[in-house]
Amino acid sequence: MNDKQLVHEAIARSGCKCTAIVAERPGVFDFAVNAAGNEIVVRLASNAAASDHSQLATMVTQGDFTCAFLVHSDEHSPPAGDIPTYPLSRIDELAALLAKESPP
Repeated sequence: MNDKQLVHEAIARSGCKCTAIVAERPGVFDFAVNAAGNEIVVRLASNAAASDHSQLATMVTQGDFTCAFLVHSDEHSPPAGDIPTYPLSRIDELAALLAKESPP
């Protein structure tokens, strides 16, 4: 199973609805998620960059989404930013958070 499928299945198992998946660039996918009535974007990036934080922050600022999360599958820690970041190994933890709480 590839990383994209892992994220999609974790979101589905949590009871949240993935309403769209957009390929942003090679190795980067944005998942539009309806969680507890909130529209959230979860970005999966094989090699997360500072630009991922700024792009996600822009989506939230423009009102497209209530909040955003960045999931990375690379071995190195991604650059710090304002967007909460999770390693792929913790995708079930993020999915559970989306399912049980209103996002920040």
